[in-house]
Amino acid sequence: MSLMQFNSVPAGAHSIGPGQPIFFIAEIGLNHNQDLDLAKQMIDVAVDAGCSAAKFQTFQAEHVYVGGGRAGTYRLMGKDIPIYELHESLEMSAEWVRELKAHCDERGIVFFSAPIGTRALDMLDDVGTALFKISSYELTNLPFVEEVAERGKSVILSTGAATLGEVEAAVELLGANNCPVALMHCVTQYPAPFDAANLGAMGTLRSAFAVPVGFSDNGFTNANGDIDSLRVPEAAAMLGADLFEIHITTSRTLPGPDHGFATEPEELKAMVRRMQALRIEYNAGQREAVDPVLLGRSAKRTLDGEQYVREFAFKSVFAIRDIAEGERLTKENTRVLRPGSGPRGVEPSHWSVLLNRCVARHPLGAWEPITWDWLLK
Repeated sequence: MSLMQFNSVPAGAHSIGPGQPIFFIAEIGLNHNQDLDLAKQMIDVAVDAGCSAAKFQTFQAEHVYVGGGRAGTYRLMGKDIPIYELHESLEMSAEWVRELKAHCDERGIVFFSAPIGTRALDMLDDVGTALFKISSYELTNLPFVEEVAERGKSVILSTGAATLGEVEAAVELLGANNCPVALMHCVTQYPAPFDAANLGAMGTLRSAFAVPVGFSDNGFTNANGDIDSLRVPEAAAMLGADLFEIHITTSRTLPGPDHGFATEPEELKAMVRRMQALRIEYNAGQREAVDPVLLGRSAKRTLDGEQYVREFAFKSVFAIRDIAEGERLTKENTRVLRPGSGPRGVEPSHWSVLLNRCVARHPLGAWEPITWDWLLK
C-alpha cells in the first residue's frame, strides 16, 4: 500500500487527519519524576482537559547516550544537566508501562510513548500500544525507524531540527512497510522565541508528503519571559494542525528538566477548548490570517537555534567496548547513540552496511566514535 493512500491515521479509537478534531497529545514525557502516582495524576490532568492521548518516553540510558562519562552536560533553561545520569534516573520499567497503559485505558485516553531501543519498543508492543512516536532525535536513525516500521502500527514522526530530505528518507521507509504516518513540525529549543516557530513548515510537510501534519510545542516565551500557553497553539490550529503535542506539568515549579517550559492544568484546559473551537471553524472552511512572526519562512530545515541540540542529540555510531585491530564491526561491539558533548561518528544510515563487513584499521576504545578514517585505508 502506498503512503499516499493514507488520508487519516488510526490512533486507538481516534482518527488523525483532515475533517477530524485535533488529536491532542499531552506530553508527560519525563515529567513524572520517577513517581508513578504523579504520572497517573498527569494522565488524569490530560483527561480532564479533553486531550486525546497521554504520551511518555520509554528507554534505557545505555541505548540513548554514549557512556563512560563522555556524554557530558546539557544546557537547558539556564542549567547544566549531567545528561547520562539524568536519563538513568528516569528509565521506565515494564511494570510501569503496564500500569500506565491500564490507567489510560481505565480513563478512556490513548496511551503511547516514544521508545528508544529494541527493549523499549518491545515493552510498548507487549502491552498493545496503539501507535508509536519517533522523536526528532531518532528521525535520522534509519535502522531504528525500520525496526519501528516492522511492527506495523501507526507512527507519529517528529521532525525537529531535520532537513526535508531527512524527513523524506524516514517517511519512505515507513511507507515501504505500510505504516500509516502523521508528521509533526517541531522546534528543538526549550523554550523557543516566537520568531523561531516557523509554523508555515506544517504546510510544507503536508504538500510534500500528503499525510496528516501537526505541531509539537516545546514551549515558547513571550517578551516578559513567561511561557506561552495560547498564542502559538491558536496559530497552529488556524493553520490546520491535525495533531498537536504539548508538554504538561502539575506545576512549573517542580524539579526536573522539562517542567519549567510545560503547560499547567488550567492553561491546558483553556488551550484544548480554544484549539478545538478553531478546528471546527477550520474544518468548515474558515481561514484566518496568521501572525507572520509565527508563520516564518515555511522552509523545512535546521534552524540556527536548533544546531546545538542537533549536534548534541542526533545519533551516530560508537564502539561500546574495546575493539582490536582487524576485528569486525558487529551489533555486539557497536551501537547507534547520541554523542552528547563529545565527537560524532558516522551517520546511523551507514550502520547496517558496516556491520560484519568492515574491520578495524587500528584499535579503538569503548565509547569512541566510529569514523571513516578509522575504517578505510
